[in-house]
Amino acid sequence: MRSFILFILCFSSITGSAQKKPGKEFFLVYDRNWQPCKIDSAHYLAYVQNINDTTWQWSYYNYAGPLVNIETYKDEKATIPHGYFAYFNEQGKIDSGGNTLKGLKNGTWYYYEDSTSPQLTREYEMGRLLNEKRTEKTDAFEMISIEPGEKEAEFRGGTKNWIKYLEKNLKTPERAMNLHIRGTVMISFTVNVPGQIEDPHIVRSVEQSVDQEAMRIIINSPPWTPAEQDGRKVKAYRIQPVTFYVE
Repeated sequence: MRSFILFILCFSSITGSAQKKPGKEFFLVYDRNWQPCKIDSAHYLAYVQNINDTTWQWSYYNYAGPLVNIETYKDEKATIPHGYFAYFNEQGKIDSGGNTLKGLKNGTWYYYEDSTSPQLTREYEMGRLLNEKRTEKTDAFEMISIEPGEKEAEFRGGTKNWIKYLEKNLKTPERAMNLHIRGTVMISFTVNVPGQIEDPHIVRSVEQSVDQEAMRIIINSPPWTPAEQDGRKVKAYRIQPVTFYVE
């Protein structure tokens, strides 16, 4: 993937002047051969976020379609891999994802195969594979328990309140409307014991602007009801769909 900045576009619907806002976000566009180009020749899009002083996340998209991959670096010029990486198939479904440390796989990496729930996990220590574990295939719309549990994590008030929350807060981005984008973004995350959202990631992508809106909705949602196991609250993994319709 292109890992250096050749030109910069501002955030206004990918059509602004060539100017970057330091510490926030910007876009780059590429042709079919991953060469920098003008908007009318764009085939790919890079959405770059300066998350903090040592974290730059590069999300590579089809220009009017789903994610290709996500890369995280310590520096703006994307020379030091450090953080979350993920890879997606042509339909925008995640294939694999995990963290790097000093450019090496480190910690748990998840492999999804034909599901939006991980089918295989591998534990790494600075690039060295420690062990791997295969899990059963599950429905992408269902919560995946750490262990068999008594109660799943859910949005407080259930589906009815989730729909109310979406109706009040979900906004269809201008770019999605201009491109007539529709579809369902799926976000994976952990609901911790207090009911807060942790570690959200896209596991099914639709398009850059709706992906980011779906992430915003999940990150800003009120506390959830945590899962329970043997009468005590526990952390639980969840996949939540967010659907967009454009007339």
